[in-house]
Amino acid sequence: MRKVPLYKDAEKKSYYKFLKEIETVPEKEVKRIKSLKGEPAVAPKFANRAIIQTEAYEPVPEGVYLMDDGTIFLSAVTPCQNITQEMAEWWMVWHQLDPLRYALWNPEDHFNVKISEQDRDRFLNKKIPIRERIWGTTSIVTESWNGEDNPTEGELKFVSPDSVGLKNGLIGTPKCKAIIVANNSTKIGPISYPVMMCEYIRENSEGKNEWVVTAWMGHGVKDGKDVQMKLPKMLLRKMASEMPSMFIVHNHKEIGHLNKILPKLYAEQKDNWLE
Repeated sequence: MRKVPLYKDAEKKSYYKFLKEIETVPEKEVKRIKSLKGEPAVAPKFANRAIIQTEAYEPVPEGVYLMDDGTIFLSAVTPCQNITQEMAEWWMVWHQLDPLRYALWNPEDHFNVKISEQDRDRFLNKKIPIRERIWGTTSIVTESWNGEDNPTEGELKFVSPDSVGLKNGLIGTPKCKAIIVANNSTKIGPISYPVMMCEYIRENSEGKNEWVVTAWMGHGVKDGKDVQMKLPKMLLRKMASEMPSMFIVHNHKEIGHLNKILPKLYAEQKDNWLE
């Protein structure tokens, strides 16, 4: 397995030992995931997005949905029965403080993570509840999808759920045990294309935790108001066969790996913020 390049003396960190082998997703599985095209009628509408945190919503089948309004909806579900709410909220803050930590959950694809000194201070501020420390921060990540040699850089702007039409009060409930929300935009040529992504842990019908991603591409919130950008069907189809589908591949890969390493990592490192 290829490993991402690390900085000098990374192996001296106490958590370096958690840099474990990760399974590359076979090409057959990549093709299967790329073939998953959802029925637009069943996807949750952006205007009704808060439903994803409630008992009323059952994650729709995995795949990329070409919506009738000229946007894309994405759904991914990965079992994570070993990851608790506390682990997830800690992890989303802790791993961003060091590129080695970022590499732990996907050592083949996670090349780098960068945050500002202001955001670092917020992440380390114990006066702020840990689930809230990520709100209002921005991470610059460099990653590939499934072992490719051409990683790309992207910006993740994390927000409070309340600020974008979701509900902070539902965090910690069975269908929304932990959640991160990124209110982003991505470049399509000269166009800045809005994307809202929610990743959250919920309890499924069997009482086991699963990591769910719901993303609305072409939708977002700006200055407190919903925004939408419609694209031609031809362009949507081209996009759907590339980044959104590979995001599902990548998500299965990294969350499946995190499910294996996080319980022991959390038990050992949960108070190790500064190393």
